[in-house]
Amino acid sequence: MSTQTKIREFCFQYLFHLQLPIFSEAKAELLSEDKSQIKNSLNDFKETTNSLFNDQENEKVLNRSYGVIQNYQELEDKISNNLKNWKINRLSKVDHTILLLASYELMYEKETPRNVVINEAIELSKKFGAQDSSRFINGVLDNLSKSLEN
Repeated sequence: MSTQTKIREFCFQYLFHLQLPIFSEAKAELLSEDKSQIKNSLNDFKETTNSLFNDQENEKVLNRSYGVIQNYQELEDKISNNLKNWKINRLSKVDHTILLLASYELMYEKETPRNVVINEAIELSKKFGAQDSSRFINGVLDNLSKSLEN
């Protein structure tokens, strides 16, 4: 597994756990907190998952997770605008989290080629999602990517 894939998968797992109802209060707090609170939350989560990263990787994990959390509403809106015949609240938590993470990368981390971001999201959906998730994720992210070109 490449370093970027490892970082992406960890960010997915961290953000996914925040989607669970039991963590809704924690997510609400993080939405209004600064980067140091998110860093503390990430460190706690790393301990529970036995995840190890070097300093540069830790910075990437922090920046990406913080970016998704701080831009949550904008990402939700962008995803909603690119869903065809779906409402965002009907998405599985796995698909929703993958779309949040990939949308953030497409919109804010422009150094990663769009096709790589979409492919990595598809791989996450194959690993963690339902049987037809990968096709769904591909379609939504393809639409979103095209909308960013305009």
